[in-house]
Amino acid sequence: MTALVIGTYQLAWRAVRETIRQPGVEVGNLFIPLFFFFVTVGAISNIAAPALGIENYEAFQLPVAVTQGVAGAAAISGVAIVKDIESGYFDKLLLTPMPRLAIVLGRLIADGIRCMAFTSIIVAALSFFTAGMAAGPLGYVVVIALARLFGVAYSGIGVTIGLRTGNAQAAQAGFLIFFPLLFLSPAFAPKEFFDPWMEFLASVNPVTYLLEGMRTLALDGWEWDNLAGAFASVFGLGAVTATLALWALRTRTA
Repeated sequence: MTALVIGTYQLAWRAVRETIRQPGVEVGNLFIPLFFFFVTVGAISNIAAPALGIENYEAFQLPVAVTQGVAGAAAISGVAIVKDIESGYFDKLLLTPMPRLAIVLGRLIADGIRCMAFTSIIVAALSFFTAGMAAGPLGYVVVIALARLFGVAYSGIGVTIGLRTGNAQAAQAGFLIFFPLLFLSPAFAPKEFFDPWMEFLASVNPVTYLLEGMRTLALDGWEWDNLAGAFASVFGLGAVTATLALWALRTRTA
């Protein structure tokens, strides 16, 4: 257990240092969600109240910006894994006494840290446009915590693809998977306005419950059923993606 903890810490810190050394690589993970936020708000906010019944459309869109930033940040791990495989660093790790589980856990934990940092920046930047957080300052803390957990869970997709294929182009598809999840959720309008087939897909989409939990904090305050749904969806997604990542690790190292 001690070897696992030390190895996970060392590999997580290595991954975090990669971001610190090359901050320019992460610019897109901040620019893209902020760009889409302002474009969407600029196009829809004036009709959101009469058409959708949403008075504060800026706060309604805040969780979308957060999840976009998190998905972009978390998807990088798959490419990083591939680079380690191509450079031979991955094989060197296998020759050390470090537990192989630490290879996956280090990446997942590092992504959680990175996602927490990006979410803090996005939330701080957009708080000037969203009329505050209905749940108060603690609401921001919970949003950041949910984003971190979602980042860890979503990172498992890229790690799985990277380990299974060893191909950087395939690993980049980890981010593309997020777009169907986003557009099949109530990202731009409440799901009550969806057609029945679309509402059904949104109801089985874990991103839906994450967005609704964050929106509860921004628009309504503390509604525990929505928050419970958000945490349950993130933990459920994480259980699936972590299992897939460990399976991919076992397959590659078998």
